[in-house]
Amino acid sequence: MRDIVITLVIAVALIFIFNGRYNGNEPTIVTHIDTIYKHDITKKYIKGDSIPFVVLGIDTAIIHDTVRIVQDYAYVRAYSDTIKIDSSTFIINDTISKNRILNRGFYADISQKTIKVETIRTIPSKNELYWGILADLRAFDNKVGVGVGLSFKTAKKGLFTISATTNQYSIGFYTKF
Repeated sequence: MRDIVITLVIAVALIFIFNGRYNGNEPTIVTHIDTIYKHDITKKYIKGDSIPFVVLGIDTAIIHDTVRIVQDYAYVRAYSDTIKIDSSTFIINDTISKNRILNRGFYADISQKTIKVETIRTIPSKNELYWGILADLRAFDNKVGVGVGLSFKTAKKGLFTISATTNQYSIGFYTKF
């Protein structure tokens, strides 16, 4: 009878081992995709004396109103130009008076988009088989027994144990809290 029990226990343990090994334990792949935006802001100002210029032509229209010409000449005008490319913005501000650029400002808000892809591979836990020696004490006759034990830890279900000593046989099942 003892040999039959040991043979059955070994057969059950082998079925659990090979069943867990060949059931397609492939790694679990988790991919996280994150988009990170970075803003760089640049501001520069230049005085009008250091800005190069070229005369493109002269308007030869005859205007007889000198007051209007002098008034137009003396006005201080601000010109602004905005250029948007994707999520970046470029602004050029010019201040012009008396046919000169008095001040020029440049403002750039550059957005850089970075896409971060992170892949995590986890290998699922495998079935494990443990063996060992043990000792027990039978309480009613104070007899000491020694023997061997076999434990099988499954990947998800729990821990199965079987042991045989000179005093007794035992079978057990443990699970995780």
